[in-house]
Amino acid sequence: MQKKATDITLLCKVVDNFGDIGVVYRLARALKELSDAEECSPVTLRLITDNLQSFHSIEPQIDPHKQFQELCSIKVYDWNAEALCKEAFLAEPPQIILECFQCGRPDWLEGLLFDTGFPEIVHIIMIDYLTAEDYAETFHRLMSLTRSARVEKVNFMPGFTPKTGGLILDQNFMQSLKKSKKHNQEFFNILFFTYERNWLPAMQELAVFAKNLDKPVNLYIAQGRGKTSALQAWKNAGMPFKVTELDFLQQCRWDELLCRCPLLFIRGEDSLSRACLSGNPFIWHAYPQSDEYQLVKVQALLDRMQPFFPAKEFETVKECFLSFNSEQTDIQKPLSAFLKNYDRLCAGFRNFALNLQKNGNLAKNLMTFIEERYTIETI
Repeated sequence: MQKKATDITLLCKVVDNFGDIGVVYRLARALKELSDAEECSPVTLRLITDNLQSFHSIEPQIDPHKQFQELCSIKVYDWNAEALCKEAFLAEPPQIILECFQCGRPDWLEGLLFDTGFPEIVHIIMIDYLTAEDYAETFHRLMSLTRSARVEKVNFMPGFTPKTGGLILDQNFMQSLKKSKKHNQEFFNILFFTYERNWLPAMQELAVFAKNLDKPVNLYIAQGRGKTSALQAWKNAGMPFKVTELDFLQQCRWDELLCRCPLLFIRGEDSLSRACLSGNPFIWHAYPQSDEYQLVKVQALLDRMQPFFPAKEFETVKECFLSFNSEQTDIQKPLSAFLKNYDRLCAGFRNFALNLQKNGNLAKNLMTFIEERYTIETI
């Protein structure tokens, strides 16, 4: 008997520019890839987001003014289009809901799910933020209470260990990664995608680093909150190497660029996960939080990375990561040490990436979980 397509609805509220919709769109594409390749049960996908403009920035085919549209067989809805959405979801009730990043649910969907006249049992899977902290393993696959026995909820945690759901290994990214290893480039490309800070010491150290390379440096500065401070720092440093200001890039093109950059200054969840998987040396600038709580998250990631580096090289990475994420710390000396030891650090980052890939594809792990836990009807 042929398996009936599993209905999966992804919910996304955009909080930090493009990272939220970036992860959700990547996950939707990865689920569709698995379904198309018959590596899992067939799926139908619906994506609901409250910020179509941000979605448009990373996928130009999205029309930010349309309440409903279809993109590569993924049905996309405007979170705020109550009448249209309610009608569509009453006609085709949701089966599996992926509630991403604790975003909650639109009022119209909340009313539908908990309406006693609604006959379907709905399964909500909470896809949480990526973290290297220990609680990712604790909460992975843990049931959560709702106010109705007809709405079941469970946590599914992305992460860096086999006891979590892993990271998304979508086809485009993995193909971009493979191609980048064969690509001989005229420039030593560096990607700079950060939050605001005085980046003058970083630009000065990169200028020193550039002088010792056998090819010229090209620094790609990405759109976002850190762009202005990065450009100003480069100018204040005397414009010591080539800079390319990036436009907003389609997600697939962003992946290709990131994989081709052998040095990454990175922020955000989606780009962090890509940096970790790339095997290229990177420095993570985490989202600044009150009381510098971001240092807890940075240290947790460092703890996952430590086994793949010799002790001396790991200390170099650690000092650089921590200095970049504390406004009270000078970044120049730690970054200088990082860049001077660049060649020796490459193996550690590469081995860390290979280990992450062994944890499997988050999308595949998620579909396996769905197939094991919920009955997929046949027709």
